[in-house]
Amino acid sequence: MAAADSLATTPQKTHRYLRLSLVLIVFTLIVSVVVQSIVVTWEPLIFGWHPLASISHTFYTAGRDIFVGALLAASVVLLALSGRSRATTLLDVCAVFAPLIAIVPTGLADTRAVGHIPCPIMVECIPAEDIGTAKAGIAVYAVVVVAVVITMAVIRHRTRTPNRSARLVSIIALVTAAVVVALAFWPALNENFPFNFWPVASIHFAVTLLFFGVFAAVPILYAGGPLEPGETPPTPRQRSIYRWIAGLLIVDLLLLVVALLFRQAFGETPVVLIGEAVALILFATFWCVQTLQRWDDPNPPSIVARRSLPA
Repeated sequence: MAAADSLATTPQKTHRYLRLSLVLIVFTLIVSVVVQSIVVTWEPLIFGWHPLASISHTFYTAGRDIFVGALLAASVVLLALSGRSRATTLLDVCAVFAPLIAIVPTGLADTRAVGHIPCPIMVECIPAEDIGTAKAGIAVYAVVVVAVVITMAVIRHRTRTPNRSARLVSIIALVTAAVVVALAFWPALNENFPFNFWPVASIHFAVTLLFFGVFAAVPILYAGGPLEPGETPPTPRQRSIYRWIAGLLIVDLLLLVVALLFRQAFGETPVVLIGEAVALILFATFWCVQTLQRWDDPNPPSIVARRSLPA
């Protein structure tokens, strides 16, 4: 293995470790949630057992920076793995949604870190200071999306590497940015921000479902075999694992929807936390398997430009 690694090209090493980094990002999130569930307070340091209502509620704890940073890092890595196949196009779309999961917080449930501010019964809310933080994040997100779309369009034009998939992702990114900006700043829509996304109300919940829903299609595509020339085909066992990951992820997302709609009935049981943890573990498992599958790809297709593609 050491000899093989020493002969690996820079593109090979880059793709190996980008994929592995997604596994480590998931590990970081899970460690953060576990730590926040066993530490009651940090000053003074008191241990106990108080599981968070969901992974997203890490935003309201001392682990906020880790939660936000991990999601932003995941978005960058997914974009860096960009290619021309249907699967990598879907991963680019996931990268569009990932920052919004971090920027727009979930509804308040765990009040340990926000002064025990209760929400009205059966009504979700977030602390007033976090509304301003979310709006600032959305403003920056929108500007960055426009800048990235323009930059990539210029690069494709200058290098004469037309890419229909990139155009599609750019349109989705611009539409997404326009929608969240309208929900955050347009007076006719922003009264209940960030719980004004029809029909599911919570913007955070909507982008989370979109992220994992889009990602669920990726292992299905890879289960069918190689998607690009030069890609190492999955073994029969790897294809089976991809199918299981996709199927379990779809079931898990449906259960998450039920858990969120009827969370009052579950009481203190952290059903949403369990569902999100399962989704993240399935996400990480996919990247572990695919890293092994494509470890020896000589020239990762997402790096090799193909000028023969039609515009």
